[in-house]
Amino acid sequence: MEFSTNAVRAGSDAKHDLMVQLELGGDAREVEIHSKVEKKFGEAIQEDVEQVLDEFGIRGVKIQIDDLGAWDFAIKARVRTAVKRALAQKGGEPA
Repeated sequence: MEFSTNAVRAGSDAKHDLMVQLELGGDAREVEIHSKVEKKFGEAIQEDVEQVLDEFGIRGVKIQIDDLGAWDFAIKARVRTAVKRALAQKGGEPA
């Protein structure tokens, strides 16, 4: 997944954390998840991401998750942070 220079990041590459890269725009949600526990928790991670995007009314977005075993609350918090940073960058309006 390619991102422009307008993409924002949240998180870290530390054990039990995750890195989120997000860019607002487009007509669809493109979600890419890389996780060492993807077979077991990939669907739950996807649901957590979708829930946060729904909270903000985000439709057009590219988001990449590089998970290193983060808990669900951490996933949601990192995605919320990335969304807030992207909205602030765009002037506060959901795309």
